[in-house]
Amino acid sequence: MNSSCQNSIILIDKPVGVTSFDIIRKIKKATGIKRVGHSGVLDKNASGLLVCATNRATKLLSLFEDGYKIYEAEILFGIKTDTYDITGNIVAQKKDFIIDKAKLNDVLLKFIGEIIQTPPIYSNIKVNGKRLYKYALEHKDIQRPQRKVTINKIELLEITKNSVFLKVECSKGTYIRTLADDIGESLGVYGCVNSLKRIYSYPFDLKDACKVENIKCKDVNSALEFLPSIRLEEELAVKVSNGMDFCTLFNCKNIKKGLYRVFAGNELISVIEKKKNNKVIYRLILPNVQI
Repeated sequence: MNSSCQNSIILIDKPVGVTSFDIIRKIKKATGIKRVGHSGVLDKNASGLLVCATNRATKLLSLFEDGYKIYEAEILFGIKTDTYDITGNIVAQKKDFIIDKAKLNDVLLKFIGEIIQTPPIYSNIKVNGKRLYKYALEHKDIQRPQRKVTINKIELLEITKNSVFLKVECSKGTYIRTLADDIGESLGVYGCVNSLKRIYSYPFDLKDACKVENIKCKDVNSALEFLPSIRLEEELAVKVSNGMDFCTLFNCKNIKKGLYRVFAGNELISVIEKKKNNKVIYRLILPNVQI
């Protein structure tokens, strides 16, 4: 077992053609660690940043899940598929069209801010305890639940005769495939995702990721070094490890709402969060504290 990967964050540059779960299996095999999870699923045909964690650090994955994401996407116009990407079955086509840049920019503006999306039928969302893609494989019609998502920015990187390259900054739960389909419908020419790469998932950047064949583990302290820190007396470390109410150990009135790394001496022992109701909770308690 790779001891350096215990309770760690692993940033993977996922290639096209493998699932997020395939990546988890490979990490488990390479490290010998059984408890491995990831934040934010990437479709099999998408690439880019997949945030993974081992053992107790998996408790932090929900924090990363809630952060904003940035994608680079190529939308191919003139084709509508049942999966909303190029791998699906073509259900409609349009030829002899011209993409007007001014009209495209006007359409993109309509998708900035809070919008309502209907997820693709080929997705992992559960309806009545069953994932949508399973209904699709069984050729069963099902009401897909709409969801509110937020798109902060859409940057037009390049435009060609029949496709565009976009950079999209968005909230969790945003389907870029649905966005591509909706943009195509708004332009009246259809559209689907031809390629998709996640380049950022708050607070991590793709440039810091490794290949799954060459796994590099980040300890929680270095992965979260952007967070402010709190230092306790060394003898309080055991009380933290036992989950004692944090505000009996530290004056919580003096800290603002948000996340903090907690140290005893020079050793990181936990991550806490002060919530909107001023309640302080442990997000992570690291094991085997030895001061």
